[in-house]
Amino acid sequence: MQLSMSKNELKEYMRRQLNNYFPDNYDMVGNDVDIAFDLGLERLENCFKYLTFPAYCDDLGQTYFSHLHGDQYAQFLYYFSNSLWKTSENKPICDKLMYLNRVLNNFFFSYKGKLPDIFFLGHPIGTILGNAVYSDFLVVFQNVTINTSADEQGNPAPVLGKGLFMGAGAKIIGNKPVGDRVSISVDTVVYDKAIPNDKVVLSDSEGNIVIKDRKKNTCMAQNYFRVPIE
Repeated sequence: MQLSMSKNELKEYMRRQLNNYFPDNYDMVGNDVDIAFDLGLERLENCFKYLTFPAYCDDLGQTYFSHLHGDQYAQFLYYFSNSLWKTSENKPICDKLMYLNRVLNNFFFSYKGKLPDIFFLGHPIGTILGNAVYSDFLVVFQNVTINTSADEQGNPAPVLGKGLFMGAGAKIIGNKPVGDRVSISVDTVVYDKAIPNDKVVLSDSEGNIVIKDRKKNTCMAQNYFRVPIE
């Protein structure tokens, strides 16, 4: 992957950011940090090679990462913090990385959670993602809320299918599953309702949700990925 600065420079850049925003005694140094940092970059490169945008990957398979590309940086902060948590459970640094994502990008997802290997964040300002079983080819835009968790009866967090597209302001609330290749339109709220495969969900003029069959070859998420979402 082609980086906008060397790996060591990028690591030091991020270290200085953390120390500037959170000037405590926890420094982003150590063998666990080095391992997780490299793993985060590997996961980022693996994801970017599936994306259709030239700023992420060109037609020859060359991937790119810029520390000044906010969406890319938000994604790397998640991959790095999640990798660090899995490597050593270094909670202070994981917390700082998570909060740095909130400060810079107003994006929140816990480093303890698991986003898929392949996903796309489209300027995710104001987006909060809760616990769920996320699948590949997820697309999330700004002001999206996914508020899901185990319910009082102990049922697990719901499965959100592959190729889920969340338009600006879209919301999923509750514990019901969402199928594959589902598109949830702008400002549409899916409240505690299961959505089958291959549906488009939108709001009518009165705010009620309408569920329609997806037309052939019109999976919204497919526009963002180089491989078929099947």
